[in-house]
Amino acid sequence: MKKYYQIENYGHGFITHEENEQAHIAGYPGNIWVTENTTWPQRVGAIEKTKEEAQLIVDNAISSSYINPNNTVQVLQIILP
Repeated sequence: MKKYYQIENYGHGFITHEENEQAHIAGYPGNIWVTENTTWPQRVGAIEKTKEEAQLIVDNAISSSYINPNNTVQVLQIILP
């Protein structure tokens, strides 16, 4: 079962190769991480979020839109798994 966490990536050693092989750890805007790995979040001190909380954080982080190189506004949306 996928769980949702928030923590800032602190760089080298944040996610080890072994941890990612055990269960893929995917990062999203707003420092949201999704994984089935149960030991990684404890090791790094990640804060568990509900899917709804995590989605709101991602939505706020991407600010719902951006201006592309053609100077037109496009809506950007990421739906968490």
